[in-house]
Amino acid sequence: MLKKLYKKSEVWFAVVFIIAYVIGDSFLMQASDNAGIEMIYTIPYNLLLLGIMFVFMGKNQLLGYYGINRVKCEANRLLYYVPLIVIATVNIWFGVCFKMSLLATAVYFVAMIITGIVEEMLFRGLLFKAMSKSNVRSAIIVTSITFGIGHIVNLVNGNSADYVETICQIFYAVAIGFLLAAVLYVGESIIPCIITHSMLNALSSFSNETVIDNIQIPVSVILCVISAASAVLIFRNANREQ
Repeated sequence: MLKKLYKKSEVWFAVVFIIAYVIGDSFLMQASDNAGIEMIYTIPYNLLLLGIMFVFMGKNQLLGYYGINRVKCEANRLLYYVPLIVIATVNIWFGVCFKMSLLATAVYFVAMIITGIVEEMLFRGLLFKAMSKSNVRSAIIVTSITFGIGHIVNLVNGNSADYVETICQIFYAVAIGFLLAAVLYVGESIIPCIITHSMLNALSSFSNETVIDNIQIPVSVILCVISAASAVLIFRNANREQ
């Protein structure tokens, strides 16, 4: 069934997985909150999605096609990954604190790592590759925007009751998505994207929200500027070399 859908349309193949992820994760986040341990039920569900994707890719020899390989770029281009380190650590810029019990923190940390992997495989993996076959520029724009807008689901699942916070998330997620697409385009590997996204998510387990909540707009602006400027430089250098 999956193979038939894939052969018929890679874009719809990606969209089906994205819909399954958004609906399933939203429902299971609510269930996890009701159980008293945030995101505990999203872990097995997202592992299942990853399992289905990787089994399909492995059977059809598509791992390399989707960027599951080593970075393919010259040593001097590794400087492109410096902004990723900055982005990945933003949640501990203003200190570290423990907001939950040890068990809840461990569950949340693991869940957020898995979420980062799933979202990268969906947006920078399945959807980007499907769209880039016809138009790379459209693939970059669409995957970045949809990745950002996807964070509006936080208002639905109760993960963020703050409208300002969610709007900030949408804007900087679009910018970060733009940067990750640039890194994927140049390095031909999704691994740096997965590492950056997973660590950005996971380190939110220890973020000092008392400080961040008071300066979330300036921090969001900084993230947008760093991400967008870095992505533009990467694409400009790549196009110049070509």
